[in-house]
Amino acid sequence: MRKLTMTLFLVLVAFALNVSAKSSQTPVTALHAVQKIYVEDMGVSPEAMRFRLLLEDQLSANGFTVVAKRNEADAVLDGAVSVVRPGIFGGPADINVTARLNSSNGDRLWSVNTGGQIVILNPVSSLKFKEPLEYRAKELAKKLNHARERSVKAAGLKVTK
Repeated sequence: MRKLTMTLFLVLVAFALNVSAKSSQTPVTALHAVQKIYVEDMGVSPEAMRFRLLLEDQLSANGFTVVAKRNEADAVLDGAVSVVRPGIFGGPADINVTARLNSSNGDRLWSVNTGGQIVILNPVSSLKFKEPLEYRAKELAKKLNHARERSVKAAGLKVTK
């Protein structure tokens, strides 16, 4: 009788652990629920690799948690970065970024395509502007955070900062 009780107890414990493990891995289905992001490679060029690092920093600064492993994330951010050097007339480089955020089950939650030369009309902020790649990373992180805030409002939840 004791062996039967012990076996039944072990089966119940294994079942409970399996159920709790599955319930903690429910996929995120809305942008407002995304907290942890894994950033995929954004290309193979040195600029794309650098952009990924800059983007991870900017996402952290905008309230997201950047994780090191894909399976730890609520969503995966991937895309491509291209840098077109200035022509014979000089000026800043054209930096084009196409990115998308997919949930862990593959549903697209958000996407953006931005590019062209960066023009800053405010003379004070243009003095601070030195690095166009960093500027695009900051711009992308802000756009994603803004979209998340709109998703929170659309869901009828309170925006927390």
